[in-house]
Amino acid sequence: MSLTLLKVSVAIPTRDRPKDLAELLVTLLDQSQLPQEVIIIDDSQSASTKETAHSFALKFESVGCKLKHIQGSGDGLTAARNLGVKTSRGDAILFLDDDTLLNRNVVSALATFLKDNIVALGVQPKILPSAKNLNDESLTKKLGNALYKVLMLTYRRENKLAVRRSGASVFPESSTEVINAQRLSGCSCCYRREVFSELSFDTSLKRWGSMEDLEFSYNVYKKNPWSLYVIPYAKVVHKACGEARLPTKLNVYMATIYWFYVFFKDIFEGSVPNLIAFLWALTGNLVTVLCGLIVKRKKNREWWGLIYLLGSYITAFRNLKNILMLRLEFFNRNL
Repeated sequence: MSLTLLKVSVAIPTRDRPKDLAELLVTLLDQSQLPQEVIIIDDSQSASTKETAHSFALKFESVGCKLKHIQGSGDGLTAARNLGVKTSRGDAILFLDDDTLLNRNVVSALATFLKDNIVALGVQPKILPSAKNLNDESLTKKLGNALYKVLMLTYRRENKLAVRRSGASVFPESSTEVINAQRLSGCSCCYRREVFSELSFDTSLKRWGSMEDLEFSYNVYKKNPWSLYVIPYAKVVHKACGEARLPTKLNVYMATIYWFYVFFKDIFEGSVPNLIAFLWALTGNLVTVLCGLIVKRKKNREWWGLIYLLGSYITAFRNLKNILMLRLEFFNRNL
């Protein structure tokens, strides 16, 4: 691979979000360094996404970047990403969720970082939330963050991106310096092609595949501990679109069951402290949901979220043998 020019392929799995996809493609056309190619892997149930891709094809061709539309298998995000890798030709593959927006320097910054840092196998930009959440610095948020830390749940800390013993994560509250990370976030992560000679995304995680990004990137980290980075000078906005999502009940069940699966597959490693942390986090998750319902005086219908969470725990423990054997058919057949 030439150190003077690192070619980047962009892979965008998508499902029934043509408007969001179009907005993303506009920001890709505006990049200071265009990718070698943009590959759209389409799991949509209608033709609207294909039509959107075709409407942009000539625009990309006119600036020397090929736009490809590929019909996905319908098996979800992980299968789509694997197909994107198989189809791509670049030295590195940048995976983007269809509900992200890029600053002009993202492709250039990621490509340059990988070119200049030989040990780096993966890198991501600074991920910003949607505008409505940018200025949320309330005392309630800070207290909640401290509570999540104690309960071994996901919390935020300045300039840190790591995996906790429980399988939860530490995300950067702010990224003001280059971070050496234990995992990357799936909405905008870039890996050297060589990573995929040993690893692929786990296709047992279906649809939008909760924790699929942790499952893949943490395995990269375990094989090569100083190989994942976050850079603060390239930025993307993750809108976290609500379209084409699962119903609330299935969404809650997926989050729980896939958490069990990823924990026992990749994080447990026979460690009693890790298991204790996981069980503590499960309890803490219930406590925080219950307290949130009581303190915020939620309406009766919103208590169904707690009922779904309890049901998902029961289902996960009843099927623990299947999960330990890495078999998720008992849940995935519902998707």
